[in-house]
Amino acid sequence: MVTMGPHAGSTVDEDCPPGGGTRLPVGPAVALLERHRARILDPASALATPDGAKPASTLYRGDTLLVPLRLVRDAEAFARLNEVIAPMGAVLEAVVPATKRWQEVLPRLSDDLPVSTLVRLTEDSCLDQLPDPWALLVRLRRKLGMAETQGIGLEHLAGAASVELHGTPFGHGQPFGHGQPFGHGQPFGHGQPFGHGQGPAGLPLATGSRNPVRLFMPRPRRRDVDDIGAGRRPVVAVLDTGIGEHPWLPVGDPCDDPVVEIAPDFQQLLADAEAALAAASGHQPGPSLASPNDQRDVVQPLLGLTDSHSGHGTFVTGLVHQNCPDARILSLRVLHTDGVTTDRIVLLALEWLRLRVVAALADGTPEKLVDVVSLSLGFYPEADDTQTGYLLAEAVRKLTDLGVTVVAAAGNDATARPFVPAAHALNADGSNNGNELLVAVGALNASGKTVAAFSNEGDWVTRWAPGNALVSTVPLWQGSGTGSLELESAGQVRSGPDGDDLTTGFAVWAGTSFATPVIAGMLADRLADRPDPDEVAERPHRAAAALAEVDDYLKTLGWKR
Repeated sequence: MVTMGPHAGSTVDEDCPPGGGTRLPVGPAVALLERHRARILDPASALATPDGAKPASTLYRGDTLLVPLRLVRDAEAFARLNEVIAPMGAVLEAVVPATKRWQEVLPRLSDDLPVSTLVRLTEDSCLDQLPDPWALLVRLRRKLGMAETQGIGLEHLAGAASVELHGTPFGHGQPFGHGQPFGHGQPFGHGQPFGHGQGPAGLPLATGSRNPVRLFMPRPRRRDVDDIGAGRRPVVAVLDTGIGEHPWLPVGDPCDDPVVEIAPDFQQLLADAEAALAAASGHQPGPSLASPNDQRDVVQPLLGLTDSHSGHGTFVTGLVHQNCPDARILSLRVLHTDGVTTDRIVLLALEWLRLRVVAALADGTPEKLVDVVSLSLGFYPEADDTQTGYLLAEAVRKLTDLGVTVVAAAGNDATARPFVPAAHALNADGSNNGNELLVAVGALNASGKTVAAFSNEGDWVTRWAPGNALVSTVPLWQGSGTGSLELESAGQVRSGPDGDDLTTGFAVWAGTSFATPVIAGMLADRLADRPDPDEVAERPHRAAAALAEVDDYLKTLGWKR
């Protein structure tokens, strides 16, 4: 195995010696990580934080830091950041899109919202590669203190919390997708702790990864809006891979009362941000997230192979619909089809939702309110403290203060290591103060009697629901794959199952990704008949009462809490 040393591209100084992120090793996960310009924070060589603590492993963009808008807007403060890192041969360049829609929304964006800030070499630098963002972050914190650098952080890679078995329930597929904290030294590697999708004695740990199934049942029955006690449909925002075509999930204008609403204005804001970053960095732009539609074969378009997480958002949406047919689902596409995004993208989506709710309350347009957010994604941070993930915790709190319940997946790596944003629901040491309207969901097996072997677990996991062997909606796609067996006999083709043939419209999948929308849908169902309070301050009480009803129901089901 060939690796680039962690000290490459840094200069030595007594306040901030080199070291931090490791360049990518040669291995099966490299293509995915290189696609997102990732570094691995290696605890063995990484610089300690100002309090002397060694960081844990995490994945982050290798050419950016996240800097809050309050510092970007303050030219003097931003210049001070660059003065501090200049001895390391680095300079920061904030990337704020110049498009008309961005300039119109900028005045309303929170000062806490981070923007990607490119790490560049200074003009007189003799380095042959960029300094490590982690080393720059440590220097900033040492020189300026934690208060002045609050909100500045790594741009973490976040991943979908679904397991991958590559189309077979027990074969050579992994039980735990791209989210392992151990594996081959990176948290998103392909090194699973339990071998080829099986536990001791060949026992399966997870059941299926987007395996097509045939379903014989009617679509969930939906009440007319006039029959809903709240006088409107509860709205569940799903932040995922987008929405695909399915007869259960018609997409349309809210005035036409569809099951699914899309947000072209959000998608364009996100696309502008990604395009501006690609242009400023000189990197080839990645697949655009401008379309709200679930995509099929972005990673390998020439082969027509269905990407690992294609259909993930449609599957999640279907689970919300099954648990609350009366809900309207607001689909925001933030995940790429390889199951990867960044915390910056998630933060933009949360801020956009906050602005939508604030506007709906101010304008008296309750149909534009959002009641529940479903987040089937997350990442393992480098530290469990009040600084790391601060902006994410605050973005969630700003929504919950408006009475929006945020439901987040606990992760699929059979570890107690905090997986954020879910872990911000509670921390045993009291950091990142717990948020009762942030619900962290672990996965049970289909019976609801036992914890799924892949599910993360810890005090911070506050609710449980089945997440193994769930059936839900997938886009009506036919991939290029075929069954492992195919032969012709008497004019008929006999074959094994084709894992890429999703034309049935339904599949079985597994992960805390899917336990999450079960709880989100249950919450929406309890909110459907609860009228909106007159006072904004009462909205969190409405949400808490609905959550208490869900808790009572979970107890009757015997699902672990």
